[in-house]
Amino acid sequence: MDSTLQRSAWQIQRDVIHALLVREMKTRFGKWRLGYAWMLLEPTMHILVLAAVFSFMGREFYPGIPTMLFMLGGIAPFLFFSHCFGKSLAAVESNRGLFNYRQLRPFDAVLARVLMEFAIYLFSMVALLVILAWFGVSATFNDFLLLVVVNLLYLGFCLGLGLALCVAGERFPEAAKFAPMIQRPLYFMSGVFFSLEQIPEEYHPYLAWNPLLHVVELTREGLFASYHGHFANLPYFAFCALGMLGFGLMVYRSQWRDLVRSR
Repeated sequence: MDSTLQRSAWQIQRDVIHALLVREMKTRFGKWRLGYAWMLLEPTMHILVLAAVFSFMGREFYPGIPTMLFMLGGIAPFLFFSHCFGKSLAAVESNRGLFNYRQLRPFDAVLARVLMEFAIYLFSMVALLVILAWFGVSATFNDFLLLVVVNLLYLGFCLGLGLALCVAGERFPEAAKFAPMIQRPLYFMSGVFFSLEQIPEEYHPYLAWNPLLHVVELTREGLFASYHGHFANLPYFAFCALGMLGFGLMVYRSQWRDLVRSR
């Protein structure tokens, strides 16, 4: 009997995701001269620009944490969100020809893109922490378990968001034009270059609705022992992450057949 007929559904799914990941990596980095170095160059350029601005102001941004490390704790998580947002909108259209294969569905395309961005996010975060430490820019590490929990929840949040956006991007192609209008304000409202404790408390109830702000605050709390993330709320973010994942799965389940059939 042909060995392919003996494969389980899990093995088929694993092979499909692996093939999509390889395809996404080649598409994402293969056409650029810088190639895979762009994984580190993109967050590095953000960090250098922000660090230069605050160095010009002549002060350390957060006591006990070098400015470059502080910025890394905000930029790396936000870039993961930003890339998932943009790529999920185009996930169906970019992979439409592959849906002729019975084993492959839009869910696989979104999952592969989110997993790839998550791997890039973790790699760039760890690599830049090591590089900065090698140059003498370091801070006392705090809580590895908190980082694991936050990032697993964050992965679920972005997967749910990606599933909902892949449906929105197919149903409403013009939605891609509004993506920058949504992401830019979030860049300034998600704690990428500030700490919530540095903002007057009367604004906290409004900013605290933003789940990305809690991701950044909790990430910095897990990374740096001297960071006091008293305003971060892990239960609230867990609720947002599970709610977004459930919402994304529900929207996708109700529309996936139409996504495959649409041309």
